Amino acid sequence: MKARKGSNPEPALLAWAVLALLPAFAMVLLARHEVSGAWEPRFYLPLGGYVITVWVLGLALKLVRFRGDRVLLAAAVFLAGLGVVAQVRLGTLDVTAQMRWAHYAVPAGWALMLVVLVVFRGGRTRWLFVGFHPAALLAVLVLGALLAAGRRYRGGVFLEGNINPIEVVKVLLVIYLAGLFTVYRKAFERPLLPGVPALERGLVVSMTVCWLLPMALLVVLRDLGLMVLLNAVLLVMAVLASGRWSYLVTGLLWVGGAGALLIHFMPHGSHRVAMWLNPFSDPTGRGWQVLQGLSAMATGGWWGAGLGAGHPTAIPIAASDFVYAALAEEIGYVGCVLVVAVYLLFFYRGFRLADSLRDPFAQGLASGLITVLAVQTLLNVGGVTKALPLTGITLPFLSLGGSSLLISFVMLGLLLALSDAGGKAGR
Repeated sequence: MKARKGSNPEPALLAWAVLALLPAFAMVLLARHEVSGAWEPRFYLPLGGYVITVWVLGLALKLVRFRGDRVLLAAAVFLAGLGVVAQVRLGTLDVTAQMRWAHYAVPAGWALMLVVLVVFRGGRTRWLFVGFHPAALLAVLVLGALLAAGRRYRGGVFLEGNINPIEVVKVLLVIYLAGLFTVYRKAFERPLLPGVPALERGLVVSMTVCWLLPMALLVVLRDLGLMVLLNAVLLVMAVLASGRWSYLVTGLLWVGGAGALLIHFMPHGSHRVAMWLNPFSDPTGRGWQVLQGLSAMATGGWWGAGLGAGHPTAIPIAASDFVYAALAEEIGYVGCVLVVAVYLLFFYRGFRLADSLRDPFAQGLASGLITVLAVQTLLNVGGVTKALPLTGITLPFLSLGGSSLLISFVMLGLLLALSDAGGKAGR
């Protein structure tokens, strides 16, 4: 998109993204008004607050003279706004109840995104290249701390105060992989066998300490979802860095074999696969969430019951893992197609950005970050629709605010910083 000289299209694109959400805002507010008989602040304040947040964001971007990918940004504004609509509908953003930090997660996320954008724009993502090995070691420390001091809750592991820092591991290991494929690019381009890189001592040591060790810790922590996500990113980045599709084929064979062994020896994984294959085998227990989600989506049909007219709270953990199913009941298959289309636009712009960059590290970082968000979306939607086993992975920008939401905004900030460093995307 090429702007006229002297124009600044960011506010217009952001305004269109918000305007597209206004019908959803209105439907939720009207439905709540019909039930309560009053315009309660707990319903309209979060929605109004989001509009103000985006307005402030537009002013801030104009102030810092942002010239990166505007379409990528507008798609994120729409998705995050739809997430606010969904959470208001589900009652999780109730400002009249005891205030929780999740109430501020979206504004905090946009503020964090802006800070990351300003700090790393103009090619300053190269600072991360210097510390790509320390980034991986920091990921090991985070996982080790969770293993040593964490407590298990709803399948996850949390530190004191329900803090779960595991999401930062995504960014740290993407930084590591971008640096690894930059330093050892020639080794990956000269395979000894199809899909097997030329063995260099530094590469072997690096992968053993900085990749295999975090994967082993994830196995001990029983976070198979994150392990699947990160190894999918590894395969995609290996193909992009080497130009050899054999890495993908060989990697999928290795991952498939390792996954089968883990599922066989880990009850947690085997139970999820069993519920994926036949949730009716335990309809009131482990299969309850899947069946309720499928029932809600089937009830919505093509056009949905209308925002505020369904019963999405009947789905367990609807605000987080199953927010897609909760939306599907009320916006129907047609609405879901439109939401998925916005996600696809977001991913297209991200991969287009990666392709436009000429610096190997910047290209690897962009491709890794957008792959994380794309695979995360695939795993969540696939699990909810029963196309894939459940992984416990949240839906980027839509699921209930927390560390996952904030890390999504950090990744968005890095992508926008890369797009503002002379790339063609968004120009």
